[in-house]
Amino acid sequence: MARRGEKEAAIYEAVFRLMEKGVQPHTVTVQQIAEEAGIGKGTIYEYFTSREEILTKAFLYRIEQEARALAARVDTQADFDAKLENLLRFVREAKHAKTSGMELLFSSARAAGSIEVLYSRAGEARGRILQELRALAARIVETGVREGVLCAQPGEAYALMALAGSVFGYAKLQCFLPGQSDEALLAEAKRMVYRALGSNCLPQGEKK
Repeated sequence: MARRGEKEAAIYEAVFRLMEKGVQPHTVTVQQIAEEAGIGKGTIYEYFTSREEILTKAFLYRIEQEARALAARVDTQADFDAKLENLLRFVREAKHAKTSGMELLFSSARAAGSIEVLYSRAGEARGRILQELRALAARIVETGVREGVLCAQPGEAYALMALAGSVFGYAKLQCFLPGQSDEALLAEAKRMVYRALGSNCLPQGEKK
């Protein structure tokens, strides 16, 4: 007999299969999820109280998976520049995936009218995810400081703003700048971080 965590994970994976098939978060039903998971609708309600709870927890489950995969990918890189580039590329790749947890979460937030509504259902998972991402950002910055490409240890809030601005700008801006190649946008995103976090510390060969 499947343990509770295994059954919940199976339900989450059913949600993602439906998203892959083109079903939208704001239209998916509990009946569809149950059928995709191969269980009865009543069984779903043994684990969740509502469709909204299923979706929020499913998206957070996927974001936790993505956060772990991101950390593993970045941590295997030897130097700051490679870590930064892999951070940028990972988020960009995730944005284009139909089952990206973050994209699905924000899609649901738009339908619900408020990200706060979804966060209120997030529980402990939200805290774990944020802690993992903060720790990853700290490791990236510490590598840059240790290598001397970042000239000082910035405050956490400032470092997170610089990284987040670069990451989300790179992930989102291509639709506004269709003439720019992906590599050109990647270079500008990296340049932004070097300018924000380093003093005269641009990537090798770059000029201010």
